[in-house]
Amino acid sequence: MRNSKKYISIDVMSVAAVTLLLAVPALAQGQNAGDGPPLLANKIAVPSGATARLLVTSGAFTSGSTLNDRYTQNGDNMSPGLTWARGPLGTQSYVVLAEDAGVNRHDPVVHWVVYNIPSTTTTLDQNVPTEAHLENGAEQGKNASGSAGYIGPKPPAGQTHPYHFEVFALNTKLNLDPANADRQAVVNAMKGNVLASGEIVASYTGK
Repeated sequence: MRNSKKYISIDVMSVAAVTLLLAVPALAQGQNAGDGPPLLANKIAVPSGATARLLVTSGAFTSGSTLNDRYTQNGDNMSPGLTWARGPLGTQSYVVLAEDAGVNRHDPVVHWVVYNIPSTTTTLDQNVPTEAHLENGAEQGKNASGSAGYIGPKPPAGQTHPYHFEVFALNTKLNLDPANADRQAVVNAMKGNVLASGEIVASYTGK
């Protein structure tokens, strides 16, 4: 009888342990929901198996450096120039996104959305006009302020945020109206169509 009680006790403990183990992932998910840095487009737009990387450079800053005031709302609020390596065979267009991942929110703050950049183009000049339709055929979607084109960083005073300038080579063009082409619409449209991507990151401290 003692042995029977012992086995029953062990079985009850085992069931409780299994129940707890099954509950841990759910608890962890609940604790992590909304925590941590925002999810950048370069983490959700590139399908598994797409390993090609694009080298992205800028004449305005080097990777890991600080943005000059002229590229922020504290200065001229002009877009920096970007250059990238040509995409792989099958590239039909490019997308450029500039995102601030330094805020505690679900999505990044969007500073620039450019899409349908021709496959023959591998550069954006400094100070791109803030217009929905560009002369080279590219289109600019809505930034964080809801307007077309680039809007520079302006983090809270004393806070340093990273700014990711990302380039994606796509195997298609995006059928999006610039009036509705916010960051989420562009990211959703290019999922499964990304052949390669790359980025260059700069930081800026609010004043």
